[in-house]
Amino acid sequence: MSSKNTTSMVLAIVAGVLFLLAGITGAAAWEAIRHFVTANIVENEIVEFAFAILIFLASLGGVIVIAGGLLIGKNRVGIGKFLIALGAGIGLIGLIITIIVAAMENDLTVGGFFTVGMVGLILSIVARALAKKEEKPSKPSKKSKK
Repeated sequence: MSSKNTTSMVLAIVAGVLFLLAGITGAAAWEAIRHFVTANIVENEIVEFAFAILIFLASLGGVIVIAGGLLIGKNRVGIGKFLIALGAGIGLIGLIITIIVAAMENDLTVGGFFTVGMVGLILSIVARALAKKEEKPSKPSKKSKK
C-alpha cells in the first residue's frame, strides 16, 4: 500500500470516528438528491429502490466512512472513495454551502468551522482526494521461441 493510501485510510477512519461523535450522516444529502431526481428526471421503482439503499447506507455515516477508509487500505480505492462520499453526504458540496451561508451572514469565524463534524468532513474530503489506485506491476512479456 502506498504511503498516500495509508494516509488516506487513517484520515478516513479518523473522519468516520468524528462523524460518529458528532452524529453526522449523509442521509439528508442523498434524500435531497433522490427528491430532485424523482421529481425532475425519472421516477420508477428501480430508481426509488436504488436510492433507498443509498440513503440507508448513508444513514450509517461514520461507519460507512470508516469502511471506505479500510477498503482504500485494501487497495479497493474506487469503492472506498464512493463509500466515503456516501457516508459524508457529498461533503464538499455541504462544505461549500456552509461557507457561502457563513459569508452571507458575515460569520466567517474560524471557530464556526472547527466543530467536530466539520473537522471530520474536511478530513473525509482530504482522504478521498489523496486516495489513488495503485498500479499493478507489469508482467514481463513472454517472447516466443523459434
